[in-house]
Amino acid sequence: MRTIIFRDDDTSYFTTPGRLEAVYGRVWEAGLPVCLAVIPEVFGDTRVYWTDGNPHDPGIPPAYRGTERSYSILENAELCAFLNEKAAAGLAEICLHGYTHTFYEFITHDRPLIRKKLAEGAALLERAFPAASIKTFVPPYDRISPAALRELIERGFHISTMSLNLAPLPDLPQIAGFAAGEIRRGQALYVCDDYLFTYKRLPAESLVLARAALARAGLTIVSNHYWMFFHPWRDTPNAADMMAWNAFLDEVLAAEGPAVMSFSGYAGRASASE
Repeated sequence: MRTIIFRDDDTSYFTTPGRLEAVYGRVWEAGLPVCLAVIPEVFGDTRVYWTDGNPHDPGIPPAYRGTERSYSILENAELCAFLNEKAAAGLAEICLHGYTHTFYEFITHDRPLIRKKLAEGAALLERAFPAASIKTFVPPYDRISPAALRELIERGFHISTMSLNLAPLPDLPQIAGFAAGEIRRGQALYVCDDYLFTYKRLPAESLVLARAALARAGLTIVSNHYWMFFHPWRDTPNAADMMAWNAFLDEVLAAEGPAVMSFSGYAGRASASE
């Protein structure tokens, strides 16, 4: 059985419902879920340290880059209402995406600090989205320490990350590509080793890769950054990127298309089948 999980990173104070609708409106109209990795308190002066010159995170609008403060998701009442409605309808799984989403936030081995960030981040998202159940964690920039993974496992989170983070914990499923494994009954580990749609590729290249992933049996996790379709923070989506994306959605949403599930839904199905 072919299955798709849509994962979109970096929903935050800066996100508008209209930008999410532009990318995922067709999925929601079909009654299908999207997993949104939400930043509780995004920090305005976040830098990307793996890129020459340490530029600001492109997910932060230019007017806010370099500001020395954090912006709570609770300050965006319109977004909170919009996504709470989606969560209540089963159309959005709200995932915890770090706390402030700084580059090295979860590579620390300070377990009390990790516990504090997880508890406060989940509590903030529960306040913002009372209809949601916060069960899945997505590390900022896919950078995470073995200590942080252990804390997530102990707290029962599903985890979605890259396979390169798994080697220090050989007791975890050592999976790669697009795949899911069981941590323990009812708790899933998901790996996603490529962002198929990215501004770093030509849209036609992204579509070829996405179609190849779709053609394979099993699970494909389609990880996006919604802001990528507006890069560099345009008011309207980039036409070529949206054309490629909609061509892909045409195939996903076709009558014989793959099943579309959330992280929690997929984990629940796997657990029920045992």
